[in-house]
Amino acid sequence: MKSKLIIGLLIILLAVAGCSSSGSKSSGPDDKIATINTMMAKGYEMSRNQRETINQMVEEGKKLVSQGKTEEANKLFDEALKLLEVIAETDRFNKSE
Repeated sequence: MKSKLIIGLLIILLAVAGCSSSGSKSSGPDDKIATINTMMAKGYEMSRNQRETINQMVEEGKKLVSQGKTEEANKLFDEALKLLEVIAETDRFNKSE
């Protein structure tokens, strides 16, 4: 049941991320990477697939930054941050039960 809830939340997250144009709390790529690293270090419960997805987003974002494609990288980092926010909220919900 938890996995279905998480999958459902991820689908909603990706749909919202695709339609959302609002900026993140962090402005530059370095700030966003630091925020992602901080959230990953908090030890939220997540699947291997979620962890790999976030790591791939970060690596691809870093490549884009090195190619001078900062705007595209920021979009990717924002998606990773939104995913981490859902994971954090799900983790808090699961621990409150």
